[in-house]
Amino acid sequence: MSDLRPRVQTLAQLIPPLTYDLHKGDCGRVAAIGGCEEYTGAPYFVASSALRLGSDVAYVICEKDAATVIKSYSPDLIVNPYLRSVDNQGDRSLDEIEKKIAPLLDKLHAVSAGSGLGNDTNMRESVRRAIKAARERDLPIVLDADALALVTESPDIISGYANAVLTPNPPEFARLSKALGVSTTGKELPVDEAAQVVAQKLGGVTVVRKGKKDIITNGQRVFVCDETGGLRRCGGQGDLLSGATLTFLAWGEKYKQGMWKPQSSSEPIEHALIPMHAAYAACMLARHASFLAYEECGRATTSSSVLEQIDIAFDNKFEEILNAVKPSKL
Repeated sequence: MSDLRPRVQTLAQLIPPLTYDLHKGDCGRVAAIGGCEEYTGAPYFVASSALRLGSDVAYVICEKDAATVIKSYSPDLIVNPYLRSVDNQGDRSLDEIEKKIAPLLDKLHAVSAGSGLGNDTNMRESVRRAIKAARERDLPIVLDADALALVTESPDIISGYANAVLTPNPPEFARLSKALGVSTTGKELPVDEAAQVVAQKLGGVTVVRKGKKDIITNGQRVFVCDETGGLRRCGGQGDLLSGATLTFLAWGEKYKQGMWKPQSSSEPIEHALIPMHAAYAACMLARHASFLAYEECGRATTSSSVLEQIDIAFDNKFEEILNAVKPSKL
């Protein structure tokens, strides 16, 4: 396995410089699809971490019974109660939900799916259709949590889509690997090599196998993120990672369009490698934010504590590079 760590100066090329010429949305419009009656925190963490890193607009597309709760968490999020569980399917069909989501996807630069989705068959079918619609628009996609179960059941929904990032934890990775016929026991294939094979079998998607070290691979290249994290394993940290990945992917779309001059002298990032660089940057920041939160809160650390450190982690890693490029004063 190639043990590569991209330079921070290279990652910084994906970050838009803040200038007085920017308009709302220039730094990214993103959405988190998920959130049901039982799981309202997960999509909140995805969308909020995206905003804290610098996305301009963050939507949550959730089940209607989750919407009011998520709205109450933050006025910064735009909450769309489009999804319907089986219990609530009477007032909106799957086709109608699909038509509601489509215009929103047209506005976005990246989308995530799965956080707080749950096991409801109606909800999963809506997400399956949303993934298909995102692929048709060539939107970057982050798949985590319950959306990974959809990939395990039907790999074709994401296979061959190089603009996708999957973020499985060890149990999710084991299930996905088994479905694809890849050994993860360590006796036949070490887990880091298994991640590379899984990415290959899925046709070049980027896989982030979370763990003591995060293995990031598109099947050809491998990055390893061993940034020191905190010692707490509270629920919700994976959602923060999804949100961070979402923001860097959205910035990557702007980077492809040449929307700004790179903020470092590093070699340009190949467009095909943007998902890997976005995922590595997100892993680095999520782990560092976890470390900062644990240093402050110890055993009392929660994902809310980590969220509060996301912007500080960003400054710690990128501030010196970004300060080299100052916007002109009015």
